[in-house]
Amino acid sequence: MKTAIKSLQVFALLIFCTNNVHAQDIVNVKLSGKGIEMGENNALISQIENNASTFLSAINTATVKKAKPKFSSGTISSDAQVSLLAMWEMSRFTCSSATIEERLIKKPQGGFEVRNIPVIMEEAPADEKEQELVLIFNSNGLIDNVYLSIETGRYNQLLNAGNDVTEFRRRQIILDFIENFRTAYNRKDADYLSSVFSEDALIITGKVVQVSRPDASGQFLPKQTVQYQKQTKKEYIEKLRRIFKSNDYINVKFDEIEIKQHKKYPTIYGVNMMQGWNTSRYSDVGYLLLVIDFTDDEKPQIHVRTWQPDRVDGKKLSDQEKFKLEQFNIAK
Repeated sequence: MKTAIKSLQVFALLIFCTNNVHAQDIVNVKLSGKGIEMGENNALISQIENNASTFLSAINTATVKKAKPKFSSGTISSDAQVSLLAMWEMSRFTCSSATIEERLIKKPQGGFEVRNIPVIMEEAPADEKEQELVLIFNSNGLIDNVYLSIETGRYNQLLNAGNDVTEFRRRQIILDFIENFRTAYNRKDADYLSSVFSEDALIITGKVVQVSRPDASGQFLPKQTVQYQKQTKKEYIEKLRRIFKSNDYINVKFDEIEIKQHKKYPTIYGVNMMQGWNTSRYSDVGYLLLVIDFTDDEKPQIHVRTWQPDRVDGKKLSDQEKFKLEQFNIAK
């Protein structure tokens, strides 16, 4: 009799623990509208809330079970699921908040997004584990993409730096592109990266090298300088594929982002930023410039990519030494 009672107690404890873990996995998303008429879109907002909640809960459950996430039908598109699983291969992650209360933002290209979703990346270094997701929804409320976002405060500053409604819309598109571009490295998506570089893209990479130069007294002293190498799109993408294949984990982060419009061609922008590159084999920090053509909002093209080390001989690069949009002759 005592054995039977003890068995029942153990069984009840197991049920309680299972339910408790399941309850902790659940994420509830509550949205307020922006740029849409709330009274006319209650059903759509409810659909997006439900899909966001279901998606994040499935992510948490999969992390606990150490398995691939499984999504119910009508939650996420097949393309978005492929991208998400590529991120998952890099690092499992969990939503670190049981309740998300955010704005639903209408995107200029159509569809919606929900920002500022806190996640913990398991494989990231200790100081990079806390990151944020952006969920992209199509006009029917289906999750259509998942990005790792740039820092929230800087995002808002850049978005609101435009002088008019048209510029605000353009900056939304640029920041959307930058976040997708960043996440493509993190999910090792060489095919996407190849698609956003123009066929004749100019790619310049700087490398710090040690040289000997005479000082005032004629003595030769070791000194650092930067050597620059040009690559074609094909060379750059082939190199990326090798890097992706040889590294289990890749995390690319952008900071200190600045956006500048070309004086002659209003659809061309220069985006300067600090890039942090962290892989399972190698890490560095440097200044990145992308010259991007947004003539087709649905298919932006990168014409120039430059990278420079952030320090030479222990000194940070000055603004005069950094590549800028004006240095490149962009013919239209």
